[in-house]
Parts: sequence; C-alpha cells; structure tokens
Amino acid sequence: MTKITIGLDVGTTAIKAAAYRSDGTCVAKSEQATSVLRDAPGHAEQDMQKVWQGARACLAEIAESCAGEEIVSIGICGQGDGFWALDAQDRPAGHAILWNDTRASDDLDSLVRAGRTDAIGIGSGTSIWPGTSGMIWRWLKAKNVDEAAKIDTVFTCADWIGFCLTGAKATDFSNGSIPFIDLDDRAYSDAQFESIECEDLKPRLMTPRRATEQLGRLTDAAAAETGLPAGLSVSVGTLDLAAMIVGMGLDQPGQTMLIMGTTAVVNILTDKADRVPVPVGASALHPSSDTIIRILAPSTGAAAFDWFTALHPLSLGGDTASEVSEKLNALVETVPVGSNGVTFLPYLNGERAPFVAPDMRGGFLGLGAGTTKADLGRAVMEGTALSLRHCFESHSGLPTGPVQLTGGGSKNRVWCQIIADIIGQDVIVSPLSDQGLWGAACIGAAAAGMGDPIGLARRDEDAITYRTDLQAHAAYCSVYRRYERISTAMRRLQDDLNAIKEPTP
Repeated sequence: MTKITIGLDVGTTAIKAAAYRSDGTCVAKSEQATSVLRDAPGHAEQDMQKVWQGARACLAEIAESCAGEEIVSIGICGQGDGFWALDAQDRPAGHAILWNDTRASDDLDSLVRAGRTDAIGIGSGTSIWPGTSGMIWRWLKAKNVDEAAKIDTVFTCADWIGFCLTGAKATDFSNGSIPFIDLDDRAYSDAQFESIECEDLKPRLMTPRRATEQLGRLTDAAAAETGLPAGLSVSVGTLDLAAMIVGMGLDQPGQTMLIMGTTAVVNILTDKADRVPVPVGASALHPSSDTIIRILAPSTGAAAFDWFTALHPLSLGGDTASEVSEKLNALVETVPVGSNGVTFLPYLNGERAPFVAPDMRGGFLGLGAGTTKADLGRAVMEGTALSLRHCFESHSGLPTGPVQLTGGGSKNRVWCQIIADIIGQDVIVSPLSDQGLWGAACIGAAAAGMGDPIGLARRDEDAITYRTDLQAHAAYCSVYRRYERISTAMRRLQDDLNAIKEPTP
C-alpha cells in the first residue's frame, strides 16, 4: 500500500488540502472558502473558530476520499504575520487580526519618523508594516490594556491550526522571522522588542523551531472531527510562501522564485542578512535550511493585465482567462521590444517594492499620435516585468541562474518570454499550481521521518523553459534604464503633488 501525505494550506481567502503519493501524484483535493471581516476602516479579521472549522472540513473530505489508504503525516502552511491570540484557558481571545490590517498605520508612521523601527530593520531585514504582531500588540494595549493583558499566547495562522490538531504550541522559523528575530543569531532580539516597547509581547510568542520537526500527533478529538487516524504525525506549521519554495525544491543561496499573481513577488534565496535600518521588502528564514528568503513584493502584478483588458471589453474580452490572454498576445506580438517608446509604470495600487510609496500611481509616458492599443498592451506587460527587474537591481543585481515562475501570469507564454528577456535568465514554468500544498506535504513527511523535504519534493513535471533571447535582453537593458529614470523622476514629482491640496468633490 502506498503511503499518503497530506498538505494543508490555510490562506486568507481559501483553505485547501491535498493528499499525495510519494512521487507527487495528487490523489485527493479539497477547498473551503473563508471570509475576511472588515467591520471598520482598515480592519481585517477572521473568526478563529470558523477558520479551524474550514480546515477541519477540508481534512474530513480528504479522509473520506482516501479511505483505505495509509495516511502517514500532515504538513501545515498558512498566511503569515497578523495576530492569532489565545487566553490563559487556550481559547481564542477574540478574532484574529490579519497581516493586511492597517489600523496601526498612524502609530507605525510615527515610529518610523522617530527612527524607532531601525533596530528591527537592522536585525530582521524587514521593513515592518501595520499587520505585524508588534504593531497590533501596541494597538491592542492602547485600546484596552486590561484586555490585552488577558492574552496568553500569540500565534500565526498555521500555529493556530497546528494547535487545534495536536494541542501543542509552536511556530517555525519562517513564521517567527517577522519582526523580532535576529537573522544572524536565529533568535528573538531583546533590542528589537525594546525599540517599539513590546517587551511584554516576547513571553507570549513561541520560540521558533524547524518546520521539519514534529509538532505533535493528531489528538483523539481532532481525529474524531476529521476522520483521520489518531496519532497521525503533524509538522510545525510554516509560512505559505516558504512552503511554496520547498515545493519548488529551492533551499540554496542564489536560487530565485518569482510569482506573477494579482500582486507580484520576487523571492531571492541568500545567506546574507540586509543590515540596514530600512530594508527593501521583508526577510524570512527558510523552513528547512539556514537560507534567508528575501521577499520583495511589488503591489501590482497580473492586476495590471486585468485592468488593461477590462478597459477594452469588445476587443479584449472573453469567456476565459486564456481567451483574453491570447487576444492581447496577438496584439502584443506585433510590437517590438520597448513598445515603440511607451513606458508603463505599474503603480496602480501604490508601490511597496523596491521602494515604498503608497501614494504613487501608475501611468503611461511616451504617448504620441501614432501610439496604438497594441503599444499600450505591450507596455503594460513590459512594465510589470520591469518592476521585477527593478527589485533585482535594487537588491543584489540580476539573477545568475534560471528562475522559477508561478502565479496566474505564468500561464501567458508572451509574458513569460518578456520576463525572461528582461531579467536575462531562462524562466522555468511548471504546469502545476499546487507548490504550496506539495511543499507542506513534503515538510509534513520530513517531520514524520521520511527524509529531507527538498529531496522529497522532487517530482516529474513537464516544465516549460522560456529561453532568454540575448539580442532582446540587450535591447531591454536600454528600456530598463528608461523605466528606472522615469520611475525615479515620478517619485520626486509625486512628493510635489502630495503638497497640492486639491478641492474635494
């Protein structure tokens, strides 16, 4: 009988589970939608019990689908950061406050201006945001210090689900990285807690561990609720992005993974911490190796593609995403590198990497009387790819080896080629889109003693490789210089525009 491993991915908008054979074949999948509560401006919360109910339902479906199979382990990953709190009786101390909650924005701005977050940037390699545990803890204490004092344990999402399954408390290095870990010491830094007056948060956090360690075993109660066998090995939960990186077989410095989803993400594996007061992006420790994952996330990725095609429903509309893509591709392929001088800045939602500028907005520059819709469409695809290169150039330079690409944009062949030509490296795209679930399953199997997760993650995939066109890359080097100069100038202009108080309609 083939052994089955389960991966569980508890995201912000959906919870997914999948069961795998050792060769990576998926034998069962389940998915449950989740909802985010936005009861006030800037608030983003989830009911912790309902999240557990969704995870439990997914696992129950997997158990039913795999009846008669030998299930040996569960690996968990989930949305990172935020504030998932328990009281002294190990009950949820209210709703979870999520990573994208912004209620602490004003407080954070004042701390940054006073230089009080510098120690965190230097230690953790991360520019913190309002939805990190320290900022939420400060907000809770300011609102009601007595209620905050009742909080006994502060988790991340994956930690909470692991606790529900096993009754054990832990966090892994990737989830524990932001914002208080010292990347060199791989331990929490007292100076970082002190810098934002969160010393009283430290005893409420779990000491980070390897995700490949066993968190515990499935309790009788959780077994009864899910239909899975009691005593099943469960690994320490990890960050969803970290699980995806494991699922792609990446754990060495110099390796790179890109995501072209609604937003974009550049993930650079390195062995060097960024020791600066205000780093670009964030850093997280790898869940199974000593590598640091540098995370640079431009605010707009495939959302720019969707925005542009939606402006032209008659000529670029379609019943499926692939139909829309092929219609735009047919136009774009008639336009040369550089979009006939048109540059698109993809700051439709502001920008957060390689620089932070929430007030920035997108735009086209270089329009002329002869500019066509095809020119604009190619400029949109180039602009989002150039923002990825901008992240590389702002960090450590262009990648030195092939990069792996995933996300919705990876299904567009023209876009993939543009990215390969702009960054000057071959782009490898897997036809599979379950790397996070597969990575979680491999981490779970490793915690059950079945081997190294990176070795376990190797599976046969009919990957597509987009080879860099050296001539196109040389041309794109000039296009990038144009893009970077325009971006720099527009940032200065935006500062001037922010000083203009326009009348409210």
